[in-house]
Amino acid sequence: MDKENKKEKSKSTGFYKRLFKKVLLTASVVIALSLSYILWADVDSDDLFLSLLIVGLALVKTVFIVRLTFIQLSKIIGESHQLTHVLTLFSVLIILIILSFSADYQALYILSSENFKSTALLNSSFSLQFFEFLYFSLITFSSVGFGDVVPLTVAGKLLVMMEVFLSFLVLVFGIANINRIHVNN
Repeated sequence: MDKENKKEKSKSTGFYKRLFKKVLLTASVVIALSLSYILWADVDSDDLFLSLLIVGLALVKTVFIVRLTFIQLSKIIGESHQLTHVLTLFSVLIILIILSFSADYQALYILSSENFKSTALLNSSFSLQFFEFLYFSLITFSSVGFGDVVPLTVAGKLLVMMEVFLSFLVLVFGIANINRIHVNN
């Protein structure tokens, strides 16, 4: 019995190491793009160009996340069918999507407050704005959409569309792989 537990623990540790390696590149790209917004979003420049740049970088990020989901994670799920592993995969993916789109939304707002309509955002600090966009991203990802934060520009609407697209892909990917999951008793 003790040998079985050690073998299972070793298998689980190997899974998390593989997951970390697969997610590291995508997470690094997403984090680098999100942090870069902070450096140049409040620079006085052409709003249209910077808005398009944010949307373009978000599209690159979306491609990286889709690639991670369908290519890399499907390999990992093929190797490990434990419920805890699959839940960990989806948790990492969802957190990555929500946090990165929060940064996208905030960058657009810093660029021009006309990109989003919200009474809670007016005259608030950087951290409160990020919290508000984190909330908005979570609500958008879950497809609830209360309407208290609303994108007004094409750039804002494109970002919301990309996040909704990713949330549907994650949902479809999860449903497509549900038959591979095994629950340990």
